[in-house]
Amino acid sequence: MLRELKRVVEESGKDPQEFQQTANYLLANQFVSAFKHGQRRHYLLVEMYQQYFSNLFDALGMKLYVNENERLAGVLPVEREAFVRLKTDETLFLLVMRQIYEEKVENFEIDNGFVSTNSVAILERYVQLVKREIPTETRFKDILTLFSKQGVIIRGKAYDEDAKNLMISITPVVRLIVTEAYLRQLESFNGSDPDEDEVIDEQTEQGLDGQENGSQAAVDPDPETQEEAVQ
Repeated sequence: MLRELKRVVEESGKDPQEFQQTANYLLANQFVSAFKHGQRRHYLLVEMYQQYFSNLFDALGMKLYVNENERLAGVLPVEREAFVRLKTDETLFLLVMRQIYEEKVENFEIDNGFVSTNSVAILERYVQLVKREIPTETRFKDILTLFSKQGVIIRGKAYDEDAKNLMISITPVVRLIVTEAYLRQLESFNGSDPDEDEVIDEQTEQGLDGQENGSQAAVDPDPETQEEAVQ
């Protein structure tokens, strides 16, 4: 890879640190968007030198993803063991956000691949679809922090009239980590007893295992996991 780095640096006239910084940023954040503050330069470099970054991440057991229409780039794990492991409530909120995203897209309420909603709307949809009590305020903040770190959402400011209601932008990343088949698993959770989560999660994993490698979700629900094993 050092030979390839030397070649691409000579061809581009760029500093090798630019390529190293972008690679490290993708490894740490998984996705970059040309429309997100601080990420544009990373996206443009990946877009321009896709072959180099594709070879680089392939050597690390990852697959480069680039969507030039949505100006989004990222890395997805190839091996299932490298997938992010989520707790049940995190999985449910991820599914809810994917549904909200698709509804907004169908109604043409989309801007550069991003859709706008808010934390109250997400909680209301969670109760409506899952028919469970909402998590504590602290737990919900933790979930939003996780999704923000993985590039699924961008958290905005609170509304003046309600300091607890945050502006949320759902990014196209949600489509990458929640496939159509995975989205249908939401029906398995609808109105189910929380004590049956282990059984439901087994059903979800069976559904995921039936998909082709190229369309697997980049999350792995596991209510017994105490910490998220982010790749």
